Amino acid sequence: MQLLVLILSKTALMPGIISRLMQEGYGDPTVISGEGAVSILDSSNIEPPPIFGSLRRFINGTDKHENKLMLLVLPDEKVEAAQELISEEVGGIEKPNTGIMFTLPIGGVRGLFRAVPDGSVR
Repeated sequence: MQLLVLILSKTALMPGIISRLMQEGYGDPTVISGEGAVSILDSSNIEPPPIFGSLRRFINGTDKHENKLMLLVLPDEKVEAAQELISEEVGGIEKPNTGIMFTLPIGGVRGLFRAVPDGSVR
């Protein structure tokens, strides 16, 4: 089993990603709203470490940069296809300011069953 993690900067694309994942049987992911560390430091009175301070010039201090964090547990054999689906939905995950996607191996998964429209459980 793998935990697929997507941190998406283009948050408006998340509903389409979720819809496609669910339609194609990948399950129903959990989505959490977030904000990048540089954005938080930029809006605070705390002086950031030097590396972050140099990044301030790339950030508009009046706008908070929000992102969405998606978590989805998948069997190993479905990971690559799910990643391709997501990359297709966002127009290429490797494009700048789109996001990042990675997987982590997980074990001991319990409670991964979900109800489907016909009332059965998968």
